[in-house]
Amino acid sequence: MSETQTGAAQRGEQILAVFDTAFGELLAADPAAFRVKFRKMAGSAFAFYRGTAGLFYSDLEREQRGGPYLDERTGRVWIHGDLHAENFGTYMDANGRLVFNVNDFDEAYVGPFTWDLKRFAASVALIGYAKALSDEQITDLVRIFAAAYRERIHALATGAKNDEVPPFTLDTADGPL
Repeated sequence: MSETQTGAAQRGEQILAVFDTAFGELLAADPAAFRVKFRKMAGSAFAFYRGTAGLFYSDLEREQRGGPYLDERTGRVWIHGDLHAENFGTYMDANGRLVFNVNDFDEAYVGPFTWDLKRFAASVALIGYAKALSDEQITDLVRIFAAAYRERIHALATGAKNDEVPPFTLDTADGPL
């Protein structure tokens, strides 16, 4: 067996192990439901990515170092846990305003904040590829997201209250979201 085949076989085993941990008991309880889930995941690279947050985080756990922005505080914060483009949407806030924001928090947990950034950036890239955007356009979208994230965190870290940092609403958004 060649090195490439050995690597592919090992990767396949890793994926199966992660899937077994994530889905094993539920799959055994309702195989038909998971057949539908896995068929949907096979529909596109983004659909696979969307359904495999556990695999993404398993891969990130293998990283030797988290990067220059992680320390004891930033390496253990509440993160979304499954930040991708389809986990954004609209809802009515406490003041009755229609807000565009993250709207699905069922996989939130404590981890490095960079994981959310990496997961969202990858989702933007996958959607960009599916929409036939150029690499430059995809890179620009990721940079815009990263800059907006940095600005929001900076505002909050320097004392702004959450209600002092305006959300995306019909009044604050400029152009399509």
